[in-house]
Amino acid sequence: MTRTDRCLEWLAGNAPWAIAVFIVAGIVHIVSILAMPRLAPRDAWARMERLAPAHRMVLLPAAGAGPGAPPFEDPALAQGVCRYDLAAGPLRLRADLPPDALTLFSFHARYGQLYYSMTDRSATRGKLDVLIVTPEQLDAIEANDSEDELPQELRILAPTPQGFVLVRALAERPGDAPDARRRIQSIACGLAPASNS
Repeated sequence: MTRTDRCLEWLAGNAPWAIAVFIVAGIVHIVSILAMPRLAPRDAWARMERLAPAHRMVLLPAAGAGPGAPPFEDPALAQGVCRYDLAAGPLRLRADLPPDALTLFSFHARYGQLYYSMTDRSATRGKLDVLIVTPEQLDAIEANDSEDELPQELRILAPTPQGFVLVRALAERPGDAPDARRRIQSIACGLAPASNS
């Protein structure tokens, strides 16, 4: 038996085991990556919990300005966050947004997953009215809706009862930064009654 034959015989005998090891390693790798957001002690929710009380818009520190500042952010963006817990009731977000001033809204579930996003262009005549609800709260609100009128607010169904809304306002020039921060601070974020929209 030649050396090549012995090598091929060894490969044929060990190939199933090698393939099995690679498959198991791949499964472990994928499961660990998918589980990481739920197992990480310092996830986005934990960091926001330290910075912001629930149901209130809080201006985040500027990029690179201390330990509470969000990492890897553009210094031209002012940022704010509103944490919520829908067990206490639906969350209402209201804002009067100036024209031609970019404001971005991103809605995140408890483990940081983005489930909805929009810009100031979603506002009707400069007014933004958003209601974040659970399926049960949405059913209760819709039961009280008039059949003749359309809802006046945008209703967003949250995938988890806890989460946060991240708001970013662009300061086109360095001198516009105070206006961008004021824009975020003017956004109302609080509980709304579940029985009425």
